[in-house]
Amino acid sequence: MRILVIKKRTLYISVILIAALIIGLLVYMGFSRDSAVSSLQLKYTYRQLLPEEAMALIDNNPDLVILDLRSQKEYDQGHISNAVYLPYKDLKAKMDELDQGNAYLVYDTDGKDSLKASKLLAESGYSRIYTLVGGYKKWPYEIKKIY
Repeated sequence: MRILVIKKRTLYISVILIAALIIGLLVYMGFSRDSAVSSLQLKYTYRQLLPEEAMALIDNNPDLVILDLRSQKEYDQGHISNAVYLPYKDLKAKMDELDQGNAYLVYDTDGKDSLKASKLLAESGYSRIYTLVGGYKKWPYEIKKIY
């Protein structure tokens, strides 16, 4: 019967290589996870809501800020109660006036500009952004008119 003989030097080298490999994998996983988490946070910092979900959000959050991104004429003809008029074209210039700690429900006519606005806000550090799916056209609830 043959007995496997391993020299101490070979054993030490093997242990060091295995330890270095394990440490390298842990460091790699640590850096990979951090970048994946931060990219996910940027990607998913806003949420799309159906009108029913948006109405529940409005009812349950008295501090919610509702941003209407449409034109002044469209806003005057009818808007969601307590909505603040802020046209999409002016959003970037006036973003520094918005408090990043607030929650925002963003809508426009059909939902396209509000998605762009939500992405812009999210990438600028706003963390609680909600977009109305389908925009004002799909809003079945009460509205407020200026005239």
